[in-house]
Amino acid sequence: MGREKAIASVLGLGLIVMLVFGIDIWRNRGAQKAQFDFTGATRPTEYRESPSKGAANPAVVMYEYADFNCSHCGDFQGVIARVLAAHPNEVRLVWKDFPFISQASKNAAVAGRCANAQGKFWEYSNWLFASQKELDSLAFADGAAAFGLDVGSFTACLSDAIMHTLVERDIAEGAALGITETPTLVIGDVALVGTQAFEEVERVLAPLLTYGN
Repeated sequence: MGREKAIASVLGLGLIVMLVFGIDIWRNRGAQKAQFDFTGATRPTEYRESPSKGAANPAVVMYEYADFNCSHCGDFQGVIARVLAAHPNEVRLVWKDFPFISQASKNAAVAGRCANAQGKFWEYSNWLFASQKELDSLAFADGAAAFGLDVGSFTACLSDAIMHTLVERDIAEGAALGITETPTLVIGDVALVGTQAFEEVERVLAPLLTYGN
């Protein structure tokens, strides 16, 4: 009888602990709007072919999953630029293609990869974002010419299976992480979904700038 009471007490205590922690987790999640936690999940990978900019030896690497056909992604670029300017020696941004809106999105992602092959990804990506309204009929070679790329090589690259595979690899990685919207900015174990204020990105960065990720 004494043993049964002891077991019942232990089980009761366990239920209380689970309830307390459950309420705490629920409260914390409720306070983190437009975020989700990547703890224990597959991590984003910075591949050799991944476009990136910022610190060479960063304390924090941010991963931006984006679609050139996404107006919010275009709007978010100013915030990203401000964050990198505020932390030139601490933060690096890695671009991740997540073209889910249309076929034009995928075509633009491949074009961006071809510009990256000639060292002009960021200039070309800005041009793509600025040309969103015409993306369905955009002549990608025009942008290549504007930035002094080898147009012949660029045009051939647009049908290169390797470039298409690089885009698909990012899409598969994002899907494995549970990403469904753009922009999604992964910082450490947190994903910020949608256009974020500079202050919100800084809030998530702050503890990682101290301890790294």
